[in-house]
Amino acid sequence: MSQLFSDTQSLVWKLFGMISTLLFFFAAVVIILLVRQKRYRALWAAVPALIMSYFMTQCFIMALEKSFNTQFSLRLINRFSALPNALHIIVCLAMAAVLGLLFWDILRREHGSITTMSVKEAVDSLPVGLCCYAAGGRVLLANHMMEELCLRATGKVLRSGEELFARMQTGDLAPGCRSVTVGSEPITLLADGTAWKIDAQEIPYEQHRVKLLLATDITEAYRKTEELRGMQRRVTAMNRSLAKVNSEIVSLTVEREVLSAKVKLHDELGSNLLAMKHYCLAGGTEAELAEIKQRLRRGVTLLKTDSPASVRDEYELILEMAERLGVTISFEGALPQTEPQKHVVAVAMHECMTNTLRHAHGDELRVCVTEDAEKYTVRFSNNGEPPAGEVEERGGLASLRDLTEHAGGTMTICSAPLLTIELELPKEDKNGV
Repeated sequence: MSQLFSDTQSLVWKLFGMISTLLFFFAAVVIILLVRQKRYRALWAAVPALIMSYFMTQCFIMALEKSFNTQFSLRLINRFSALPNALHIIVCLAMAAVLGLLFWDILRREHGSITTMSVKEAVDSLPVGLCCYAAGGRVLLANHMMEELCLRATGKVLRSGEELFARMQTGDLAPGCRSVTVGSEPITLLADGTAWKIDAQEIPYEQHRVKLLLATDITEAYRKTEELRGMQRRVTAMNRSLAKVNSEIVSLTVEREVLSAKVKLHDELGSNLLAMKHYCLAGGTEAELAEIKQRLRRGVTLLKTDSPASVRDEYELILEMAERLGVTISFEGALPQTEPQKHVVAVAMHECMTNTLRHAHGDELRVCVTEDAEKYTVRFSNNGEPPAGEVEERGGLASLRDLTEHAGGTMTICSAPLLTIELELPKEDKNGV
């Protein structure tokens, strides 16, 4: 034993003691990591290294401190110290190699496979708040963003997912925060001005159903929505003003059209007088006499019409004028009540009624209206004589086409077998100009 405790041997044993102690702690770390990865079969290599390094450490400590309390420990130290130093070195290197390989494999699996920690890190890196909770509100998984949102919105740490969802739905929030409804969805506004939307859904988890909360930052979209709402309010106010101006324009247009019709009918009085002269000189049938009376009655009735004293509904004015002129207007479907579709249809009714009297010599105008989600389709026809050929778009028809196209619609004219005019007018937003 004297050689064992010589200065040189003592230095070697101190070195071995340090190495075995480091191996012992290294083996303990490797075992903890293997248990965390649930790789219990790999413990067969790490546990023996842990036991052997612990045994070597204790032997070195007893040898250095000369703490031979029993004959067994003395014999153990003697036999252990009798082994050559090369064998000690080989054993230490072997344990270090085994533990190193295990640690390298642990790191490889940590970076190359999905573990609970990798799932948590991935969830924390998401740009949305996420919280999974079981029945009763027990939180199963939550990322940093959801925890921070809960603290800022409610002033409390996230303990119950069900409580968090209920408070954000009802608006029971911390001071400075409030809940607003956009459409049918509640939006949470925090004190710093950010807006958050909470979505809840059920997902399967180990033969059970759990709730998943997703919190999305919609601050930019909410700001744009508020700006659009402000613009919508301004456009609505502008529309009201334009509607008043349009009513006045309609009144002036009706007066102008009535005056124009009076002038045209006045010009036709000459032809009516010629027809009367022909009837008186050459003689005629009762049918010709009845037609002359009807033409004179229409002309006199229109010439006696007073100008409207106040702004009235366009459809009402057209129907009143048709009644005075002896024209029956029948409707199928609901007429458009929004501008500019209403004005276009009213002008078309007036033009078709005038053409029915002047060119087709009829007394009935039929208006058929159909609509879908995008457009109105209005078809005009009469009971008069069909045109002799293709109808030329001049005067009122040309103006009607310009007005229709200016409103974003189209106009189609069909000459055979009967004259029909079809308008397609797109529907616009109620606040559109």
